[in-house]
Amino acid sequence: MQRKIKLIILASLLVGGAVVCAIRWKAWFAIPPEPKWEGDTITVSFKTFADEQLLLNMQKDSLEFLLLGDIHNSLDTISFNILAERHPNIHFWAQLGDWMDRPYFYYKQQLYHSIQGTAFDSLPIIAVPGNHEYNKGIVKSLYADWTNIFPNPQNGPRRFLGRSYIVDFPTLRIITIDTDGLQRMSDYTQVSFWLKQSINEAKDRLTIVMMHHPVFSTAQGRQNPLIWLAFYGVLRDADVVFSGHDHNYARRTVEYKKRFWTKQQPTIFIGTNTSTKNYPNKENSYYDCVYSGSPVYQYIQVNNDTLSISTYELHSGKQIDNVEIIN
Repeated sequence: MQRKIKLIILASLLVGGAVVCAIRWKAWFAIPPEPKWEGDTITVSFKTFADEQLLLNMQKDSLEFLLLGDIHNSLDTISFNILAERHPNIHFWAQLGDWMDRPYFYYKQQLYHSIQGTAFDSLPIIAVPGNHEYNKGIVKSLYADWTNIFPNPQNGPRRFLGRSYIVDFPTLRIITIDTDGLQRMSDYTQVSFWLKQSINEAKDRLTIVMMHHPVFSTAQGRQNPLIWLAFYGVLRDADVVFSGHDHNYARRTVEYKKRFWTKQQPTIFIGTNTSTKNYPNKENSYYDCVYSGSPVYQYIQVNNDTLSISTYELHSGKQIDNVEIIN
């Protein structure tokens, strides 16, 4: 009897898995043909904070930087120049993954040429891989050039060196997570323990976590249950968590249950999108602010113990949201 039950459960799992694979085959495994690049070819390696001298020169109590969500090759040179003119004093910029449509030579060259000659060409970048930086397959792989284009700090978990890492400033710690590289349960465990340790060791710094997939999905019909299970509890001691992937903007404040010996400061979760690809927001009363329909970005200021985050519509410059955190 028990054997029959086990066989029924196994058969149900196999059938369920086959049905899910059939429904999601195109999204998970289908690879569209690569367009042919016919322009000039350039090679790019961005400045990153793996450069110790660069990081040393950036040890300031006051910082300004821009955060861009998914780009998907939808920003041209004019867009980057608009951002540079609007915010001429930024020290660096950050990007949350899916900066290209596909990990193809064509899309890399398209993006390189859009950045070349703008102020962003010489600014340091904090980059996070997204699912569109990964080659599809049963076992996905980050395209080979990514770590050459972004020679990031090597201070993350052993399996994720150069993809998950930490950048420290006097009053701010930025932690990045490569969420699409989490393919085994042990990956989630390793990164979760590393993240908890990294947040705890930030001490009195403001703490920002950057990741591609959100803990709380903000688009209709999208969920990331393993991301939630692995990181929701760990992120209780972070100040702000930025994510992309859902192609809209939403801000949510989470009041974790107070520990009896400390006053628990809330964590702010912000999902953002800088591409022309847009999904409608979920109808959810938990969100403090939602927006969809056009690309946005964040202008972030750090002044000693104060972190200010302003969200603007990319092309019009209209302010969509603003939140301030005092450490």
